[in-house]
Amino acid sequence: MYRSKVRQFVCGCGHRWGRMASVATRLYSGTSKSSTLPRETKVVVCGGGIAGLSVVYHLAKFGWRDIVLLEQGRLTSGTTWHAAGLIGQIRSSEVMTHMCLESVKLYESLEEETGMSTGLKVCGSLALAESKERMLDLQRKASRARAEGIECQFLSPSELEKMVPWIWTQDLQGALYIPGDCVANPTDTSMALAKGAKQNGVQIIEGVRVDSVETLRECVSQVRTNQGPVKCQYFINCGGMWAHELGMKCDPIVKIPLHPNEHQYLITKKMKEINTRGMPYIRDLDNDCYIRDWGEGFMVGGFAVKGKPVHTNGIPHPAEFASLPEDWDHFRPILDGFLKRVPAGDKAEVQQLFNGPESFTPDMAPLMGPASEVDNYWVMAGFNSAGIATCGGAGKVLAEWLMEGRPPFNTWPVDIRRFTKYQNNKKFLIDRVSETEGGHYKIAFPGAEYHTGRKLRCSPLYASHAAAGAVFGDRSGMETPKWFANMSDTEEYGFEAQTGTYGKPGWFDMVLSEYWACRETVCAMDMSFFTKFELKSEGSEALELLQKLCPNEMDMPVGHVVHTGMLNEWGGYENDCSVARLSPNYYFIICPSFQLARGYRWIERHLPSDGSVKFQNVTHLYGGLNVVGPRAREVLQKLTETSLKLSEFKPFMCTEIDLGYASKVRIISLTHTGEDGFVMYIRCEHALHVYDALKAAGRIYGIRDAGYNALRWLRLEKFYPYWGEDFVDDATPFEIGREHRVKFDKGVDFLGREALLRKREEGPRRHLAMFLVEDHDLDHDMWPWGGEAIYIDGKLTGYTTSTGYGPTLQKLVCLGWVTNRDQNSGEAREVTLDCIHHSKVEIEIAGRRFPAKGFLYPPAVPSRQISHV
Repeated sequence: MYRSKVRQFVCGCGHRWGRMASVATRLYSGTSKSSTLPRETKVVVCGGGIAGLSVVYHLAKFGWRDIVLLEQGRLTSGTTWHAAGLIGQIRSSEVMTHMCLESVKLYESLEEETGMSTGLKVCGSLALAESKERMLDLQRKASRARAEGIECQFLSPSELEKMVPWIWTQDLQGALYIPGDCVANPTDTSMALAKGAKQNGVQIIEGVRVDSVETLRECVSQVRTNQGPVKCQYFINCGGMWAHELGMKCDPIVKIPLHPNEHQYLITKKMKEINTRGMPYIRDLDNDCYIRDWGEGFMVGGFAVKGKPVHTNGIPHPAEFASLPEDWDHFRPILDGFLKRVPAGDKAEVQQLFNGPESFTPDMAPLMGPASEVDNYWVMAGFNSAGIATCGGAGKVLAEWLMEGRPPFNTWPVDIRRFTKYQNNKKFLIDRVSETEGGHYKIAFPGAEYHTGRKLRCSPLYASHAAAGAVFGDRSGMETPKWFANMSDTEEYGFEAQTGTYGKPGWFDMVLSEYWACRETVCAMDMSFFTKFELKSEGSEALELLQKLCPNEMDMPVGHVVHTGMLNEWGGYENDCSVARLSPNYYFIICPSFQLARGYRWIERHLPSDGSVKFQNVTHLYGGLNVVGPRAREVLQKLTETSLKLSEFKPFMCTEIDLGYASKVRIISLTHTGEDGFVMYIRCEHALHVYDALKAAGRIYGIRDAGYNALRWLRLEKFYPYWGEDFVDDATPFEIGREHRVKFDKGVDFLGREALLRKREEGPRRHLAMFLVEDHDLDHDMWPWGGEAIYIDGKLTGYTTSTGYGPTLQKLVCLGWVTNRDQNSGEAREVTLDCIHHSKVEIEIAGRRFPAKGFLYPPAVPSRQISHV
């Protein structure tokens, strides 16, 4: 057995940080199990790990008072105490990177502030690349990191061997060295935060378990504890692996989708053969392990390709400083990776194999922000084994978000409202987190999809699409066709065609065919993933509500459709939707899939208290079918007696028609692509009949199915940005080219009006732009996939959002944000056409800069192709 590679196993009674954590919490004078539990306070925070302590520290530093933190056991005794303490700065999104950078700044300052060390040590890190694909992945990450001011450099195998002489380098392509990466002691860091919080008036009470959160009119009113109730205005769930369980005990239930896996690392004794002092910690990504110094030995851990969920029948309380039984079989791949990379590792003597629980989420990103179910209920949990690295900054972000009522920047990648109630199912979570853990070190190729937790929500056309060769993606839990493979190629172009390259994708030719069918003949697209709401009233109350929520004129004629945002008080987009007026007091609202939870709550919060407006989510009642292309009207006309002539059914109109055997099909003359056609919303029981009838009627025109990737290419060429992908709640209409959809003169003081008036006077300090990438070899160069740095005259100005190919324009197309800063003072100035039209624009793809042509407004797209690529 592989165990023989390690000479001696010593079964310890507990590893060093566990003993340190216990001692530290006893010595810390700022907490006490005998502290008096107040009966009323402003903020209650549940959880005394690094997350909860960071939140209360920052709230107090920002001036809030009457803050109480409740911990069911002792501080750090959940999962914080056994963290590995690695702090890597390069992360998957801008918000995650920002939070990690803020964590380092905070941990550096805490000792001076509190007199307590955090154990922070700037040692640097090495990310090893065994394959060319891994090296390319690191080049993309390094490109983004340098743009964000993170120092990093690539090392050849020989340079790496000089830096760390005891690792095997013969199979490596190279490594990325990040000198500013750190390690910290999780318990010391947490205790320093606790002391800093107490110095600013926070009351920290151990030994108090929060049993439930009670609400009044769907707003937090008080918490129930094992020592009695506490009234409060705000509740913040930082309960770690208990967070999901606690959310379930609220009425209404607050979804907090996370679940713990077992998470292991090995501690060795001092190694005489190797000097580990002062070495960078190592992430051997292709072998699923990390290696850091531990005393004069090693700590070796990693992320299992297939995680092992624990506590599937409930998490014990309080489980202070608890560990799980050693699981050598599950740890074997990580151990094998270590022994491969460190040949002298077979001489190591084992001090302990530690196994402890760690929470993971369905997409490997944290859960932060306001709950969509209950006002004043906030969440900060699910850090996927990156709590020490992230929480110092995350606590600051959440505190600012709570105090100001909006986040300090785009936090959508970590916003808890990105999930729906369907993704809070326990069986779903157990299956999904077994896969997400391995995603830490897996190359995140563009378009990769999870295999677990699928078919959670399916369109009524799912079976037909699957039979037609659809390759599906997951949009907010809804199975959505991405493209259609030829039936003979279904096995070849199945799940794996979505992964495996940063260059020209394997599905290119299939999507290209779908694209041209949409432009030249007719295609059918399943749009069931869109969120759909209905709003109605007896009188004019529904109209009055929409006039208040929307900047566009909502008093349009019956049978018309308006595209509008729903703005917050700062003028940012809380939602972006198409609204159809079905009758004088009856509206049908179509929103992005991401708005299923968030968008519903936003409208619900603004409903009149007298119940005069009826509002419901009807997403599950209607399938959506887009009929796109110049032949769309002809095909559909065969199925209905209602005239669909352009002269009678103009763009942005809607009605209910009979189509085939189906009645009351909602048909709207827009396609979300910029092409002619209609989108239909069909009761689910009729959807299959309508689809089959449509395919039969369109056969002579060569009708075919098309997926979301073709839709993406079509909308990018027309510069149609999407909420959640290109902009979120910090963007205003003036910044995304939609000022024409703001009607200041409609006679209603709509939400965000005053802010927009100020924005109009100032001019936009940033703007969403469209770029065509020049001098790019489609077949051999790497493609942009989102997150690439945009440079104007050599200065970083923003990052790309959505990207894709534009077959008519015969260019790669990127959307992205640009700013205009004074080169001397750095002051933000108005973004004008001259900023990009008369400047040198470049987009950096995997370290190489390509020239690009920029637009602030949609360029003309020829109605017909000239020649196919």
